[in-house]
Amino acid sequence: MPDGKAPHFPQQPVARQNEYGSLELECFVDANPTPQVKWYHDNKEVANSGRFCVNLLITGNDSYAVILSIKNLVDADAGAYRCAIVNPHGRGNANFTVELTGFSSPIFVEKPQISSRDDGQVMVMEFRTKSILEPTFVWQKLVEGGDEEIVVNSDRIKAVNKLEARNVYYSALEIQEPTRDKDAGQYICTVENKSGKLTATVIVLFELPERPPSFTRQPQILQQTSSRGEPAICFDVGYSAGMNTQVTWISPKSKKIKESSRIKFKTNDEGNGNFTAQLELTNYTVEDSGTYTCNIKNDAGEINVELTLDIEETLDDDADDSEN
Repeated sequence: MPDGKAPHFPQQPVARQNEYGSLELECFVDANPTPQVKWYHDNKEVANSGRFCVNLLITGNDSYAVILSIKNLVDADAGAYRCAIVNPHGRGNANFTVELTGFSSPIFVEKPQISSRDDGQVMVMEFRTKSILEPTFVWQKLVEGGDEEIVVNSDRIKAVNKLEARNVYYSALEIQEPTRDKDAGQYICTVENKSGKLTATVIVLFELPERPPSFTRQPQILQQTSSRGEPAICFDVGYSAGMNTQVTWISPKSKKIKESSRIKFKTNDEGNGNFTAQLELTNYTVEDSGTYTCNIKNDAGEINVELTLDIEETLDDDADDSEN
């Protein structure tokens, strides 16, 4: 038999994951003449195909790199692999065990964040994940007692999950007209495939993006009785806005009105982002007549409304009796 070299492995075989979900099984071999190579998965021969590619590369004198590439991994690709190498001088085997856990578990591409759209009318909790295997997405909310309640789609709430690019998925939970009472808290999205799972956590502290105020009804001037039983005039304005909104009342003399023994301010939260602003005036006289301005302002915008008060001077009955 002519001189030669039986297949010999100078180093340990390696398995590595490449970008976009491909896996490479690689071993280095010294042999002369060039050996024949066959790959086996769970004792079944693996042939070149759309997902499997066998390569024998020359790396030096009588040295070779033998590589099996597997594209678009699926759960069935896990298991035992064997590379059988043979030439006229002998044979050798390199063995691999492939466990897809860690290779194809979901990972973050973009971590969870909160954003908004439609001038703050819609709150969006969103993130992006990479998953070689098709994942499932389940949104839950932490409720009283520490339990996790599954968030279901409704007229206000919508879960969005879609494939954006190769192995990159977008997931979002959209909430229309969010309010502190209904929507504050901790949200959890579990992303899971056959190899593992990933948990995305979003905490809504209700520092929600501001939206500009708007009127919800026609402003009005009411006559009523104060909490002290006194006759009072009430300027009443209904509006919708975010939580961080400031209400300022301007007098007919174009000066900012301050609270006093005669003047009280009230702001009532009606729920669902709706509020009522009131200015209560007691012991009023004809001198209080004029046009009052209510200014409602936040970082997103402001609105103004004018209310005109006309108090007619009344006759003094005692003075009339003294003249007769």
